[in-house]
Amino acid sequence: MITEIVYLGHDNTIDLQLKADGTIVDLSAVTRMTLEVDSTVIDSAVSASAFDWDTDPTKLVLALGGESITAGTYKATLTVYDPDNTDGIVWGQFNLVVRPE
Repeated sequence: MITEIVYLGHDNTIDLQLKADGTIVDLSAVTRMTLEVDSTVIDSAVSASAFDWDTDPTKLVLALGGESITAGTYKATLTVYDPDNTDGIVWGQFNLVVRPE
């Protein structure tokens, strides 16, 4: 499992390529994403600036430094929604280390 680091109050990003069967997925049909970090859910419908898959539909960029996340180490769960999967597909988890300002 990969480990990513968020620095609260800073502009660092996490850049991810989502793959299915070893092939990079085109995210252009995605309508929404959520990232569950402990009991906090960051939702692209509410925090659009935290998620970017429009600039490059083969890459998800997460900008989480301005989100209300408590410093600590978590397993973050990403869920992806599109017109064919309105209940979302749990894409997977990664380790997320959140460092204070």
